[in-house]
Amino acid sequence: MSLLLDALKKTGSAPQEGHDHSSAGGKMELSLEEREIKPQAAPSSSHAPSDGSAASSRAAGDNLFAAKKAPASKKFNYTLGLVPTALIVGSVLAAAGGAYVWYEIQPPKAVNRAPAPALASAPKPLIQSVQPAAEAPQVAAQATPSAPQGKPRAARKPVAQRPAENIRIEHQPEPDVINPTLAAAYQAYQNGDFATAWQRYREVLQKDAKNRDALLGMAAIAQQQGQDEVASQYYRQVLVQDPRDPVANAGMAAFATGDAASKESHLKKLLAQNQQSAALHFAVGNLYTEQSRWSEAQQAYFNAFRLEPANAQFAFNLATSLDHLGQSKLAAQYYQQALKLDTSGHSGFDRVATQQRLEKLSAP
Repeated sequence: MSLLLDALKKTGSAPQEGHDHSSAGGKMELSLEEREIKPQAAPSSSHAPSDGSAASSRAAGDNLFAAKKAPASKKFNYTLGLVPTALIVGSVLAAAGGAYVWYEIQPPKAVNRAPAPALASAPKPLIQSVQPAAEAPQVAAQATPSAPQGKPRAARKPVAQRPAENIRIEHQPEPDVINPTLAAAYQAYQNGDFATAWQRYREVLQKDAKNRDALLGMAAIAQQQGQDEVASQYYRQVLVQDPRDPVANAGMAAFATGDAASKESHLKKLLAQNQQSAALHFAVGNLYTEQSRWSEAQQAYFNAFRLEPANAQFAFNLATSLDHLGQSKLAAQYYQQALKLDTSGHSGFDRVATQQRLEKLSAP
């Protein structure tokens, strides 16, 4: 109503003179609620407003009320169907799953860790020293010739590359690896036929005076027959060709003169250069046997037998050292093995005495 009155006021309607104070007071009330609307020019005529002007005033008031109303909130209308929604959700899940799989298959980052401590090597067998057995047989100190090695194969020259059409395949016969005469001499020695072995080794030396295997075989046969001077001559011929030859040095150790300390130092120096020489380990064991150092002799004989497990002489000397140390059970095992390996009966030890000792140690 206040807006309607304001509109009437602006159209030029004047208040009546006869209005009382209460009417004036009512007009003052209405003037306080006026809005900031620019006044319009008063009409020239003082007549009352027509019905058309009143209707336009009411329309203006209604428009003003409509402008003041807050706009209605718009609602979100979801227009996608079920299939597009399922595709979107599936794509999101697939992307998440792919990211997870990619993260899991990534290699782990390298982590600096302290290196694991190296495993300790297996300790060597330790045997406590005891009084030597009175009935233990003596060790065999005779040298054994090495098996024939044969001639090494010559290295083949590299073949230059040629075009494919010029390549030919030719068969070249392989050279003999082992001299048959040398093999026959070694087999005769193993069988105890020293006369035949001596003859075969001489045949080899007549064709090749520097043949190492033949020289060592002749030295071993001479040493077996107690001809130490002849044996030392053949060993020296080998040492002239190679001063560090382990077998020749081991054989010469039996004829070396001087104190035991210098002989031991010399053998240990050679052994440091040839750790895989069974002959040198055997020579060291013989040196310790001469000094009744049975525990050290046992270790040296064990190393020699480990390198040549088919040598009956090494097995017998190992059994003898164990027998002197009071290791009856182990000694019996190696006595039995020595007898088994000594098929020819010419390995440098007494088979009868060894068999008797084995029976005594094996008795309950």
